[in-house]
Amino acid sequence: MKAYIQSINGMPRGMSQYTAWLGFKNMGFETVPFETVDDLDACDREDVVVGGLGVVRARLRALSADTSEINYPEELRPFLGRRLWKTTIDHVSTEVSSWPLFVKPVEGKRFTGCVVASTKDLIGKGCCGEDFPVICSEVVDFVSEYRCFVRYGEILDVRRYRGDWSKAPGREVVERAIAAYASAPAGYAADFGVTSDGRTLLVEVNDGYSLGPYGLWPELYAQLLSARWAQMVGTNDPCDFGVPVPRM
Repeated sequence: MKAYIQSINGMPRGMSQYTAWLGFKNMGFETVPFETVDDLDACDREDVVVGGLGVVRARLRALSADTSEINYPEELRPFLGRRLWKTTIDHVSTEVSSWPLFVKPVEGKRFTGCVVASTKDLIGKGCCGEDFPVICSEVVDFVSEYRCFVRYGEILDVRRYRGDWSKAPGREVVERAIAAYASAPAGYAADFGVTSDGRTLLVEVNDGYSLGPYGLWPELYAQLLSARWAQMVGTNDPCDFGVPVPRM
């Protein structure tokens, strides 16, 4: 297996790519820089591709892998702590009485999830005649948000990415949620937030084939990416050594 790292002038193009490059390199795997999806023609099926979401998805789809969003798994609905429903962006724009509400596209690349409280919040959220599906939820006041990295059912680490550093999610809630996720992929991240009234709630689940590391140890990050890639393309995971990588 080789790790193809999206790069600019031979250097990893961002922190995610750099972290993956360092992790795979430290574990002894060959790393290959590339710039566009057209450079991936020489890839073998088992070669992990690390890059922008569009590039990674393009490669996976070329291998007939399903790249559907995970978002909110059914097993984890009890940990949301808020009502959730599906509708369309046109319906959101016309049902003013339902504002404020949190809106995110079912297809993640259309726009970043946001709170819609006024018409200005809808700017850039669609085009005339393009009524695409979205997921809506009640607005929750999160004071901090943390990412829980999981590989083969094991929590690798939990990292803060937004809000008050002193407001950490409840360990028991996080562990119960991960244990309840029976249909979990081999590698993924579950984001948890702490509310202003002290509750720990699930924010969303992100698939493991393209994730921000948020300070996760490079070898652990590379192992997570490798686990999910192998599962999606139907190959053996070359990073499944059977022993944990030491945390430092």
